Amino acid sequence: MLRLGPAKGFDVICAGEALWNVHERDGGLGDPTRVRLRPGGGAVDAALALAGEGLRVGLATVLADDTAGRRLVANIGARGVDTDGVVLSQPSSGLVFLSRIGGARQVVSFREEEQPISVPEPWSSHVLLLSGMSPIVAHGAALCRAARAARRAGTIVVVDVNARWHLWRGRDPRAIRMVVKEADVVWCSHQDLFGLNLDVPSLRAALRRDAALVLDDPTGGALAPSAFGSSAAAICAELARAGRTGETRSDLLARALERGRIVVAGHGRGPRR
Repeated sequence: MLRLGPAKGFDVICAGEALWNVHERDGGLGDPTRVRLRPGGGAVDAALALAGEGLRVGLATVLADDTAGRRLVANIGARGVDTDGVVLSQPSSGLVFLSRIGGARQVVSFREEEQPISVPEPWSSHVLLLSGMSPIVAHGAALCRAARAARRAGTIVVVDVNARWHLWRGRDPRAIRMVVKEADVVWCSHQDLFGLNLDVPSLRAALRRDAALVLDDPTGGALAPSAFGSSAAAICAELARAGRTGETRSDLLARALERGRIVVAGHGRGPRR
């Protein structure tokens, strides 16, 4: 879907899922006074981290036009992320999952008729981060178009597979190929591979020959450790800052991946999502 609006330039555009993380304190979910909601999702986590580093960041996602959706947009915007790329769509019935990731729970909805995520046509950036591959063909096609348009404009495309098992169960994992083949860097955890029923050679074969595949387990030939929320931000930040220096793309990617590894090692391991 073509989205018009004012032309804007960013260091990084983050496109993907936005959701609430539900953090339980003493009393748990049964006591609403002991529950704290925080913005989450791969694209949002990276966007907030990058904005916190002083980079210009735009977020493209789709949220329900309800109290929770509007509150989430306001929260993210107040922390320095441009939210003009967020679309508020008509709320509709669907499935809601409450999944536990690390010490937090996430409120995740799933509706086959959900509007695909798209990046506004006049937006440009040094780096485009696409987080969260969907089994719905229209979603994958929209991300593929965004990645292809970005590459034509000279933008570096980073893809975080971030496959949710409950969405992919019984689905064809080949649906992700249309997106990952447009990427310069692809992050995939071993949990993603297990949930998609894919192996490393199969995923590697779907990438362009000059693309970098980053896994979360260094014992399996990975280029970076886990905690992709941190390494994604570090890699994208390095690519955005170095993109103005005239380096060759291969040198730039190698340096950015190394910087991401150093940053994550300094912060220690943690939950990806």
